[in-house]
Amino acid sequence: MKKNITLKLLAGALLVFAFIQGIQRFVFDLEDNKCEMTFMFEYPQYVKLNLKELSSTKFPHYNLFVYGEGEQATKYKKGQFTGIPILFIPGNAGSYKQVRSLASYAYRKSLDSRKHFHFDFFTIDFNEELSALYGGILNQQTAFANHCIKSIQLLYKNIGQRKKSLLIIGHSMGGMVAKAVYKEMDFDFSQINTIITLATPHRRPVISLDEDMSNFYQQTNQFWQESTNRTKNVALASIGGADRDIQVRSGLTTAHSPTINVLTTEMPTVWLAADHLCIVWCKQVVSVVVRALFDMVDSSNQNWIEPVAIREEILRYHLIQRPGGKSFKDFQSAKEVQFDPDGQWREVVAHRFTASPQAEDKSNSYFMIPIVDNAFRDRLTAIASGLNIKYWVFGCVAMSWKNSARFCERGIDLSHHTVLLPNIGDFVKRKFVTLDLVSLKEKGFSHIIFNIPRNCQKGFVLVDMYRALDRNLEVRFPFKSYIPFASIAKVVVPSDALSFSVSLPDLNRSWQSIVLKPNGKNCPSQNNALIRKVVPWSHESQYFLTNQSFSLHLHAPKAPADSEYDSVHLQWINPNPQCAFVIEISTDWIGLWAQLARFYSPILLPLVFAIYLHCFAKQLKEKQYRNAVPSTLSCLLEMPIIKLALIPEAFSILLGFIDSLHLPKWPPLSSDEFILRSDGLGFPFMYLLLGIVAWSLAIILSLLFWLGVSTGGNILHTLIIRYLRGSYGISLIVAEVVAIGLSRIPLVISVALVAIASSTCGSLALFLGLAVCIWKLFGYYEDELESMLSDEENQEVDDDFHINTTISLLWLCTAFLSVPTLVVWSRSPDLILPNDYWLVPSFAWSISGMMIWQRSEAVQEKSASYGRVGNVVSVLSLLLLTYGLVSIYRISYFITAAIVIYAVSKYFM
Repeated sequence: MKKNITLKLLAGALLVFAFIQGIQRFVFDLEDNKCEMTFMFEYPQYVKLNLKELSSTKFPHYNLFVYGEGEQATKYKKGQFTGIPILFIPGNAGSYKQVRSLASYAYRKSLDSRKHFHFDFFTIDFNEELSALYGGILNQQTAFANHCIKSIQLLYKNIGQRKKSLLIIGHSMGGMVAKAVYKEMDFDFSQINTIITLATPHRRPVISLDEDMSNFYQQTNQFWQESTNRTKNVALASIGGADRDIQVRSGLTTAHSPTINVLTTEMPTVWLAADHLCIVWCKQVVSVVVRALFDMVDSSNQNWIEPVAIREEILRYHLIQRPGGKSFKDFQSAKEVQFDPDGQWREVVAHRFTASPQAEDKSNSYFMIPIVDNAFRDRLTAIASGLNIKYWVFGCVAMSWKNSARFCERGIDLSHHTVLLPNIGDFVKRKFVTLDLVSLKEKGFSHIIFNIPRNCQKGFVLVDMYRALDRNLEVRFPFKSYIPFASIAKVVVPSDALSFSVSLPDLNRSWQSIVLKPNGKNCPSQNNALIRKVVPWSHESQYFLTNQSFSLHLHAPKAPADSEYDSVHLQWINPNPQCAFVIEISTDWIGLWAQLARFYSPILLPLVFAIYLHCFAKQLKEKQYRNAVPSTLSCLLEMPIIKLALIPEAFSILLGFIDSLHLPKWPPLSSDEFILRSDGLGFPFMYLLLGIVAWSLAIILSLLFWLGVSTGGNILHTLIIRYLRGSYGISLIVAEVVAIGLSRIPLVISVALVAIASSTCGSLALFLGLAVCIWKLFGYYEDELESMLSDEENQEVDDDFHINTTISLLWLCTAFLSVPTLVVWSRSPDLILPNDYWLVPSFAWSISGMMIWQRSEAVQEKSASYGRVGNVVSVLSLLLLTYGLVSIYRISYFITAAIVIYAVSKYFM
């Protein structure tokens, strides 16, 4: 028995150590913050707008401001609004001043580019409320946002302007508020046609701590999925921050509704990760968003472009694939282009060459590559370096002759297939294109044309034609990478290949992480190649330089709804053909634990609580059948963790089978296990792996709690005595008697706790009750010590101490879940909550505590049904794992129900 406990402790310690290593990687081992700051050229001012009287009475702590600088701010103070309105909605604990970077950059751009229009940036002040921790304020924020939109419209109506639509930029939870506005019954949906969200958790909350939060998300996302007339003309773009955003993991920023979803690592000219706060001021991100704003304006009427398809196309151009210049309007695809017949025409048949103008060329240079029926030349890859032109690659039909040489009079532009490349260290601008020659030949083209204008003498194009099968390699993971230390593969990249693709069909799970170690030969030290990660089901592409090793993982795992044929692949882009590379691919075991920490850290909470519930159930059963209650620590150490983990595993398999039948009325309540599997987050033996970590944490917490009771109980008792003596001027002996009397009359304490919960906050009453519980537990602890010192075994004292220790731990768990509500209540100006979720649980715990603390013999004689209550508690622990893994707020339901059932059984069963 001791050997098994030792092995379990060693395994638990090892897994906890690995999990801590994963947290360290996930939280601290991040790439450097490469975001640049934005600067103002004039003093920023936030002009407060006077809203209707309704606003001051219904929303007394909310305000609406408009951002201005210099002369612009002066006009706003006079009520002169002549720009195009944009509304910024801050998120969790966000400030209205976060609009500064976007507004200042847009204002400076309107002046520098001499545009005939500008933007009016309005921003909402939500008093920095914690909307991610307390869902009760989300509907209130939504109602105020709707009120602000109407008020902004009136500003333009009052000065005789035509009705202008708004564009909303929402940060964090502000993005969800922007979407929820459309559900308001009195909302005019034609007022907003574009929403851009930054680091907004669209899919579900980061952690679902209350039912209002869960209902808010469910109703809002369902409304947008139905795609009603209210939302069909809205362009919605979601931008996530990738690895550096540890507050909102990027997989949550993907919206279900028709949305442009992208991470900052894929955005052209950005190509970096941004943390949760940095994303609103990061110059690289701000500049891209502002360019999209200017392109979405119809300059003829100084309003937003009406067709939603055009606005979505503009957003895709700037956020996902920008093949050319900074302006979408300047890169309208030239369907047909006239060529210069007097230019320098060269027809090249080599499969690999460099297209560059000759020194004596005084006109445009055209390089013609014939498209032939050759199975070994079905793909063409080209990398343009230093070629700062929009249109550079074309398809044509060569039917004209001049000086015994063929040329094309006109061609069809293919530059929209271009992908901009990040800097590899030499500050040379590059772009990349891959063309399917077979497809182009089927469309009737005879040649591919590369155009180098006469004013681009320093530019050149590397061209490589090849068979696609020769440049694609599939790498499989041994044992699907379930063995973390297994070596995966070595990939040799040919030195003459501009492009090479490595397919990783087994890289599709949330917990997987691999490390790549590129080793180059014959490469100049200052030159690098690029490796581009491409994930077909998620816009999370990322570029890596080959001068160092890097870890590769997913932000959005492959879900069951995604195509089974899609697979992650690495695209090798080498602008230095003389370099040869060997890539070592192996499993990154620390990265694996970092992924577990990224995706599954919140799941440890319900697992720990379920373990304590199971321990409580075992104690009750032992009390009934053996008349001896094991201590909480003994119960944990002797717990058959592997067998217990198999129960929820089997239960989840059963639920998964029932879900696959698609029964009409199933499930009555979707299990959280189903939610995880639908998002691609389920994996075999999840409960076993995470359960051992949670079991180890439960042991650590129990030891710390016992240490706190042995020391803190005495301190708490001393504080109570000092309070009684100081407040009422009584002697030490009288204070001791009063304290003992209070402890013997739990009814007084329960009534006091109920009164506190009713008048203040339920969470506060829970913590005060926890303090009383620790104080009472210290009394049990003293009784047990006396029993041990007197060598007289008192089984009743031991049983009371052990059971109440577990109850106190469950009380601690419940109080811990209520911390966000307590923080929100303490930050509220009026100390009033719109909805106190912990009021009923605090009542239940206060009254049940009174019943449990009562230690009269009459009560004990009636308590003869511990076994049945223990069975019920065991069922509750299983239900907690089924319905509380994601919906954290449900945990309190099951724990409170267990305590109430136990308390009632002591009196009435």
